[in-house]
Amino acid sequence: MKKFLFILSVCFVWCTAAVAKISYEVAVPVEVEAENSVVAKEQAMTQAQRKAFLEVAGKLTSAENVEKLAALEDGSVQHFIQSVGVANEKAGGTKYIADLTVEINESLLKEYLAENEMIKTEAEELLVIPVFRRSPQGYPLLWEEDNLWRQNWHAKGLVKFGTMQMRTVGEEYRYAIEDFSAENALYMPDEIYRQIRQINNGTEKVYVVFAETQENGDLEITVKNEQSKAEDSFSVLRNDDSDIFDKAIEKSVMFIANMERAAKNNSADNTVKTIDAVYMYQDMKDWLLKSKVLAELEPVEGIETKSFGGGKVNFSISYTGSLDSLWDILQENGFSHEQTGNYFIIR
Repeated sequence: MKKFLFILSVCFVWCTAAVAKISYEVAVPVEVEAENSVVAKEQAMTQAQRKAFLEVAGKLTSAENVEKLAALEDGSVQHFIQSVGVANEKAGGTKYIADLTVEINESLLKEYLAENEMIKTEAEELLVIPVFRRSPQGYPLLWEEDNLWRQNWHAKGLVKFGTMQMRTVGEEYRYAIEDFSAENALYMPDEIYRQIRQINNGTEKVYVVFAETQENGDLEITVKNEQSKAEDSFSVLRNDDSDIFDKAIEKSVMFIANMERAAKNNSADNTVKTIDAVYMYQDMKDWLLKSKVLAELEPVEGIETKSFGGGKVNFSISYTGSLDSLWDILQENGFSHEQTGNYFIIR
């Protein structure tokens, strides 16, 4: 429920979480000169991102590994950048000066370091249920001996990818769960999902990977997350030079990793965050009207006024989703913003 409160308060829970993530944010003051200010800004951003990336990585892995990471190209480094905050920006002539705050994507960095054996992490276990259809007209298979798809997954053993490890469903599930068929795997009842979780020590990470052989021998793969019901699909083309099932498993692992990452990002988007802001008002009626509009916007959870006087009100906005999304919605409703230090001016 949205709240419109004229009280002074502190969002303790969110602030505590922010402090916990401080190690993934790096303040980088920049002053770069080039042939013009545009090029200087590009160089400053690239340098700051690399500096922040290597500084954060240095807190997680050895100096020797940091040297290896330093060899990554600029485009690869940008892959790990979550956001860049800009304050005190000055650009003109041949110079660019600013105070940048670079945030590194924690999960992506840890996954990369784990994949390259640069850190040891506690792996998150996922259960994979491979269902196979040998032809478009055939029946789906799960436990049957001619389920070549499950046989190939089973032969891989424990599949490790970054901070995840994927285990193929075994015969113990077949005998412990009544009516655990291919059909009920594809359209899984809540009761079967509950029993799978119970057998697998309560894990919610259950993926059904459905492979269908097409008329031309290609494989059509559908990956479904049983927790969120999200699904995605892709094709693997028949190639006589390599095993189509190996290629399909490799690609399935990538899709599962991406879906897990998306699920974590969605979960983070539901976290309530807070920013401090200032609004210059003509009179108190002006502020009351504008604050009411702000409070009714979709991502806004609450507006809290901290102080006002002299035509200026200091307040905070609690919101969900990304900060960029908040700005987009404010702009659509006639507002503009400007960052000054650690607060925002709303107009």
